[in-house]
Amino acid sequence: MDESNENIVNASESTESGNNESNLPDAKILEYFEEGAIAKKESYVKILLMLYELTKIDEELAEIDDEKGDLPVRIENLKERMAVVEVHLTEDKAKLKTFESEEKALNKENKNLDDKVTKYDESKYKAKNNKEYDEITKQIDAMMETTDKNDARLKELKSYQENLVKGILEMSKSYEELKAELKEDTSHLNSLNKQFEEEENELIEKRKVILEKLEDKHKTLYERINGSLKGEATAIVRKGNCSGCYNSVPPQREIEIRVAEDIFLCQSCGRIMIDEKLIENI
Repeated sequence: MDESNENIVNASESTESGNNESNLPDAKILEYFEEGAIAKKESYVKILLMLYELTKIDEELAEIDDEKGDLPVRIENLKERMAVVEVHLTEDKAKLKTFESEEKALNKENKNLDDKVTKYDESKYKAKNNKEYDEITKQIDAMMETTDKNDARLKELKSYQENLVKGILEMSKSYEELKAELKEDTSHLNSLNKQFEEEENELIEKRKVILEKLEDKHKTLYERINGSLKGEATAIVRKGNCSGCYNSVPPQREIEIRVAEDIFLCQSCGRIMIDEKLIENI
């Protein structure tokens, strides 16, 4: 081979070598992004599966709550009603005590006034003159007027006390009825709690373990949805429909849910959407 041909071959080899080297960084970048996408998908797949598992746990807890029926709510309502009755009873008993104290004071004052009137009545006949007699009579009249006012007030107090006593008796009876109802409902609930205690504690522990693995933003999202959709925070996408509300899922959104590189909510019911294939092997 002559020198010119040898130079051409060398130049060609050099160019090919340069092209290979220039293509190498692009391949590495592509590989990097592909690995990142795979890692991201795997990460969200794990999150979605944990959220799905949480839903299954909360569904079982909701079923246990259903077994208990409205007992917890009824018990709280009974406690609140009893607390209201207790307040009224305390207030009315305090009023009754105040009226009784006033009644006692007025009766004592009337007795003292009656004693004074008797003494003054006796002394007016010993008056030395008309002026002294009139003065004694005036004092007797004043004391009698006070006694009359006291008697009128005592009559009012008697009416108030009778109404208060009647109300207190009725409220006390109502309170005892509420107390008996509360005792019965509490006993029934305690029996149910004992029946489901082991199962419920196991579910609560499982729930706690899963929540600890989730980031705060995912945990907050789930708890917010589960707060209004107890045990139904996630829904499966089947044949283009949401299993929670049965509304159709837009095709583009269905693809995004299937790719599982983020968390998507149903545009109709707000549940967390999970592709059916993701849970086939669970």
